[in-house]
Amino acid sequence: MNQTFATGLSPRRYALSAIVLHWTIAALLLFQVSLGWRLEDLPKGTAQFAGYQFHKSVGFLILALSLARLGVRLFARRPAPAEGTPAVKLLVKVVHVLLYAIMIVGPLSGWIMVSTSKIRMQTMVFGTLPVPNLPVGQGWHEGAETIHGALGLVTITLFLLHVAGALRHHFMGDDLLARMIPAATRRGLTIGAVVALAGSVGAMALAKVWPFGASAPAPAAPASAEPSDDPSAEAADLASAAPQEAASAAPAADASGAAAAAQGAVAWQLAPGGRLGFHATYSGDAINGSFGRWDARIRFSPDDLAHSSLRATIDLASVASGDAQRDDMLKGDNFFGAAAHPQAIYTASRFRAQSPGHYVAEGTLSLGGKIRPVPLAFVLTIDGDRANARGTATLSRTAFGVGTGEWGSTDTLLDNVTVDFALKATRQP
Repeated sequence: MNQTFATGLSPRRYALSAIVLHWTIAALLLFQVSLGWRLEDLPKGTAQFAGYQFHKSVGFLILALSLARLGVRLFARRPAPAEGTPAVKLLVKVVHVLLYAIMIVGPLSGWIMVSTSKIRMQTMVFGTLPVPNLPVGQGWHEGAETIHGALGLVTITLFLLHVAGALRHHFMGDDLLARMIPAATRRGLTIGAVVALAGSVGAMALAKVWPFGASAPAPAAPASAEPSDDPSAEAADLASAAPQEAASAAPAADASGAAAAAQGAVAWQLAPGGRLGFHATYSGDAINGSFGRWDARIRFSPDDLAHSSLRATIDLASVASGDAQRDDMLKGDNFFGAAAHPQAIYTASRFRAQSPGHYVAEGTLSLGGKIRPVPLAFVLTIDGDRANARGTATLSRTAFGVGTGEWGSTDTLLDNVTVDFALKATRQP
């Protein structure tokens, strides 16, 4: 009777929920560690960015499952502690506590890093569930990063200690493996242990070959068959002529500039200190960036708009958004495709005044092999030989093929992008 009562208090095996969570979390932890070591070796750009997003998603999954596992451990009945010397019992307890700490501290430290990053981006678990940032200050970032970076080796060390202890008990004739590998025979336990170890190795190997960034090109927008006053139809017509227009853009601008000089439009030289930036929205959060290298040929006079002209050239490889990983992604084929199309060119030879000092350039932007009309509103003040201008334009990124494959959807990465600039210039003789 006493034995029956004791058996009721301490079951021979863990609950099924504990067993499922134990092996699922073990596989995910090993997968996550292996993936973390692989991330730096991924090709910079879309693949690496997607890898980090997947790493975050797996981390949140581990955190949720670990909290569930902790709840099961606290409230579900479990087998009595294994027999052994006080030193062995202490070692077992320390390893178990540290494993639980890693299961929870690992994802939490990553969450803190994301929450305190200088560039805030909405974290989406597997692209569907938004996760808020933790209310912690920037001072937490460095410590969280240090802890997170050290957890890989610590996790593997504790895993090996845990496995060594379980195998030691098994081959000494104890029945401990039966607690987590329900089997009726010793042979079944041995097979179960081998399968578990093979699965662990497989989880790490899977992280080494997991595909990231594979995406199909976005389908081309069909061109309109008939003339139309619709700007989108005009854009399609311009796209079909993009290669020819891009090739002839420089001579056209030079010719326009020569005509402007003859008619009285003034040439202006850019002064250092200007800014060309852009603003996009990803999952409700603002993404702000700029271009470090750009230039413009300007001939402009408020009294001679008919012969004014603008040609701005932007080096797409100079994009900077405050995050090197994202910058590499923006330069890649899924976004700017800077290798094939290193420059974006904005040209305008038609201007209209809205009010004194306020103008609109009816220009076109050549980006990624496509040319689209993009009106540019700007404010200009001229004081003698010096001028200050600032302006904005809104464009559709998908119209230029910026953001293809998984980034082609406008649900999380909105279609409209705002471009702004501020510049100073001096009148040329």
